[in-house]
Amino acid sequence: MNLLDKRATYLHEVDSCGGIRAAAEHLSVNPSVVSRQIRHLERELGMALVERHGRSLRLTEAGQMVVESHLAKSRLNSELIDTLSRLRNLQAGKVVVSVGDGFVDSFVNQVLARVAQQYPDVLIELKTGIYYPREPHHMVIDDEVDIAVTYGPVSDPRLTVHSFERGALCALVTPDHPLSGHRQVSVEELARHKLIFLPDASGSQQCVNAVFRDAGIPVTPAYRCNLHSVSRRMARSGVGVAFMTAAAAQEEIVRATLRAIPIDHPVARATQGNLVRRTGRRLSPAAGYLWKLMLAMQ
Repeated sequence: MNLLDKRATYLHEVDSCGGIRAAAEHLSVNPSVVSRQIRHLERELGMALVERHGRSLRLTEAGQMVVESHLAKSRLNSELIDTLSRLRNLQAGKVVVSVGDGFVDSFVNQVLARVAQQYPDVLIELKTGIYYPREPHHMVIDDEVDIAVTYGPVSDPRLTVHSFERGALCALVTPDHPLSGHRQVSVEELARHKLIFLPDASGSQQCVNAVFRDAGIPVTPAYRCNLHSVSRRMARSGVGVAFMTAAAAQEEIVRATLRAIPIDHPVARATQGNLVRRTGRRLSPAAGYLWKLMLAMQ
């Protein structure tokens, strides 16, 4: 059996997504395709690779071994390609970067143009948005992306992590909003307004949830969307209060279409971003240059 065939990929996605239907949606295939390929693999090996736990599927011990072998061989193959490219001194290639929606402006303004100038033939593939159920640093571990920028604490021995201050978590409101004149806003006061939340998988939303949870205040948002840029747009329309750092909403703040009011709570006073790469992976020259530039990104 070739562990790098599609069947092992399907098995990996079922493990990551927690079920066949979610895996199929992530892969843009019919669920029956995923189910059939896994059954074929089980018949070939003569043992079960997945088992049901409640509404989700989990890998058996054999399934875990197949996926681990598949990922290990994928990493070796990726590293071989990178090494051969460096030996041939190629300046072309591709760098894949995951940048959270709240960091996109910083990345585009401070990094992208300089990389394009230094490596004009390198394709820079930018992945952004809010990923579910896998976060960007998991994609780094699996070599789906070379470098990722994440929000909130990250600790994993498989990752090389450079953390940096991102500033206070703020409430974003229009200049004519009742909170606009506040120097800071309490959690109790926020709970009295219509709030705009992101998915719980978002690092900034996890920080928002932690603030309300620590304050002991249950809250239900009036709106929920899956992009920081959309939540800023909604806040600009005046329908509610969005949450992110002032740096993430710098363009709107400079244009005076939004005001960033710091939240008066210890969890919100200092947040962090992280630049992450997989420990031990050799970056291509273009990816290494991009990493150095991103170390100075604010």
